[in-house]
Amino acid sequence: MEPIDKAIDLSSLTVANSFSTEEKTYKCAVCQDRGIVMVSPDTCAICQCQEQRKLERLMKSSQITPAFRAKTFANFTLQNRPQTIINMFRCAKDYADSFADIQQLENNWLVFLGEVGSGKTHLSMAVANALLAKPVPVLYFPHVEGIKELLKYFQQKSEANIHDRVDKMKNAEVLIWDDLFKGREKPTDWVLELVFEVINYRYLNLLPTIINSERIDYQLLEIDKAIGSRILERGKGHTVIIEGQACNFRLQ
Repeated sequence: MEPIDKAIDLSSLTVANSFSTEEKTYKCAVCQDRGIVMVSPDTCAICQCQEQRKLERLMKSSQITPAFRAKTFANFTLQNRPQTIINMFRCAKDYADSFADIQQLENNWLVFLGEVGSGKTHLSMAVANALLAKPVPVLYFPHVEGIKELLKYFQQKSEANIHDRVDKMKNAEVLIWDDLFKGREKPTDWVLELVFEVINYRYLNLLPTIINSERIDYQLLEIDKAIGSRILERGKGHTVIIEGQACNFRLQ
C-alpha cells in the first residue's frame, strides 16, 4: 500500500448532519415568543405582545366581521346630521368611555331604537371596538343571521349547538344584539321564547348589553311587554330613540 504523505485538507470534507445556521423567525422578536422578558437579572415581566395576542383572540371570539371592526367613533359622520344623531353619538361615546363605572350600575344597557340608516349599528360597533381595546370581551349577535343559524340547528334537532350558542349569549361579558326583531312584523313564538330567555337572564344578572332595533319603545312593548319593559328599564339613561327620515344617512 502506498503511504500517505499528504496532509488531509479538512475544509474539503462535507460533514453529514451538520447543524443548520438558518436563523429562527419569531412572531415577537422582543421575547422570542416566550411571552416574558427580563427587566433585570432577577425580574421578568409579561411581554407587550401578549396583550396584542389577547386582543386578537378577543376580536376573533367576538364574531365581529372585519368590515364592522373598522367602525369607530372617528369615522362616524356628524357633519350636517340632526341633533338626535349627535345625541346618539354622545351617548355611545360616553358609554364606552365610562364603561368601567357604568357596568356596575343596574341600568347598564345601551339601547338605540328607530330609524333605519341612522347609524345605530355603526355606533354599536364603535362601542364594541372601544371596549375590546380596553380589553373587555364582547359577543356580537346579528338578529337576522343569528336567528337563521339557530333555526337551522333547531330543524336539525341539534340541541347541543343551540344550547352552546344561547349559553354564550346569556353569559357574554358584553352582548351586542344588532337589529333586534328585524324582519317580519310579528316574531314567531319560538323567536320570542329565545329572545326572552337571553334578555331575562342578562336582566336578572345585570350583564351589560348593547341593543339596537328599528322598533321604537312602544313597538317593543307591543311585540312582547316582558321583553320590551326589561330592555327599556335597563337602558334608562343610555337610550336614544331616533325618528324621522331626516335621520336616515343613506338618503342624504
